[in-house]
Amino acid sequence: MSDRVVSRPSAVFEPPELAEKGVPVSQKEVDFFKENGFLFKRSLIDRESVSDALDRAWECLIDTVPPAAGSGWQLKRDDPASWRSPQWSELPSADTSGPFEGRQRTAVHGRTVKMHEIGNQQYLMDLVPNNPRIREIARALLADNLKTSERTRGVYALFPTERLSSEEVERHLNGSSLGPHTDRVCQQLNVCVYLDDVPSRSGGFTVYPGSHILMFQAHKYEANWSPTDAFNNAMREVVKNITPVEFVGQRGDVVFWHGRTVHSAGVHIGDSIRWAVFADFTEDREILDADTHRELGLYEWFKDAKMFKNDAEVSDDMWRGWRI
Repeated sequence: MSDRVVSRPSAVFEPPELAEKGVPVSQKEVDFFKENGFLFKRSLIDRESVSDALDRAWECLIDTVPPAAGSGWQLKRDDPASWRSPQWSELPSADTSGPFEGRQRTAVHGRTVKMHEIGNQQYLMDLVPNNPRIREIARALLADNLKTSERTRGVYALFPTERLSSEEVERHLNGSSLGPHTDRVCQQLNVCVYLDDVPSRSGGFTVYPGSHILMFQAHKYEANWSPTDAFNNAMREVVKNITPVEFVGQRGDVVFWHGRTVHSAGVHIGDSIRWAVFADFTEDREILDADTHRELGLYEWFKDAKMFKNDAEVSDDMWRGWRI
């Protein structure tokens, strides 16, 4: 977004009691999702499965992302002091052709590590997109005919910084560290799964409630990335006027959000690592081939969501293609 507007301070989300026993998604949850663009489901995945995935993610991180040569720094899982302000070695650049074109297989941006390449590992597939409880909710919200999942986006780890001064803490809490955005390619329904507990102000996934309604109308098509001239102004309106909410939770908690919802990694002034897996759900419809995505500048191999060959133009009814 050009002429960046600093976000409003985020608030910790307090989830209301909306679920009903015996149904994957209650009518109250449907109404909440339509109004706010997200649904927070606590303890949706059993902790044992999540703990196993976290163990594997730690192993992958240590094996594939080495410390910077000569830094004297070394990451140790059992030493939280080593988690602060990591000093990573430079990783291979993104491929310029082939199946991994355009995005590093593992990307490091300051304190954030995005392990995309492992996104198709079976343990992550079983944990998230093929998990019966997650898929049941995705069907209840979006459609029965979901695309067969091929991958997650991978594991995203957000590390703590060095101890901050009171002035720096205040700036973070006032929203300066938030990076509100929406995703490209085709976006219908997305999920974020916490692999470990996420305390308050420790990088918890953050969304702008109701932003999906404004951003939906700022596209030509319902799901495909198709921003109109109204897009930048709509984003500024969201960031200026909507108070974002941060999800504080435990391993196994899951956030579902509408693909047009503005979101960000959360404020992180804590001591822990925020571990999360992100995944995409779309309807099973005919999609554009890889070369056409490249021609459009929208080739994003790490997402399990591709541009529909035929997508409906935006109307006043943003839910006409959804099961809800």
